[in-house]
Amino acid sequence: MAILSRERAVQSSAEACENFINTYYKTLNEHKSVASYYVTNNQTYCNAGHPPADICINGLVLATPAEWDAMLAAQRQAPGSSTASSTTTHRPFPVTYEVESWDAHVINPDYRFAAPPALLVPDPSKSDHGAGIRIMTMLTVSGTVHFTNERDGESFKQHFNDVFILVPNWDILARHGKNAVKRYLIASHNYRAF
Repeated sequence: MAILSRERAVQSSAEACENFINTYYKTLNEHKSVASYYVTNNQTYCNAGHPPADICINGLVLATPAEWDAMLAAQRQAPGSSTASSTTTHRPFPVTYEVESWDAHVINPDYRFAAPPALLVPDPSKSDHGAGIRIMTMLTVSGTVHFTNERDGESFKQHFNDVFILVPNWDILARHGKNAVKRYLIASHNYRAF
């Protein structure tokens, strides 16, 4: 079993978290679904019996990532003008997440749950024998979420704090290795806005 040095584990974790932040928050800011970022929607983890992702948003426990997507979609709706039929229309308005700081901590430098056998075989051509992708990490992100209503120009902001437990995305890593875009999946997510 190849175990990473502490320095290499920290470096690998930091690189993975930076990659995750860049893709996850870009997806949020483009108002796209984030459900595919969770282990719940990953066939490899589901087939291996991994429990659904643990998702808690402002103290509300969600059963699925689709519920989080629905909450995000509702967050982007601003009341519009009344029509002749006296129904209220809604149109999306910009909601932007701005990451201000983040911190990563290695939980397990040699995470193996549901790993494909090929990713468990040491690679002598690499100094860490290929273990640099088998990291379970805790990621804490702090930032500001900006809400802007384009119709009347009003805007406000809230601070947010996200805590993620990230595990390797075996489907992507088996095909593309360390250079893949979505290398890690969310096993646990706790979001708080204040």
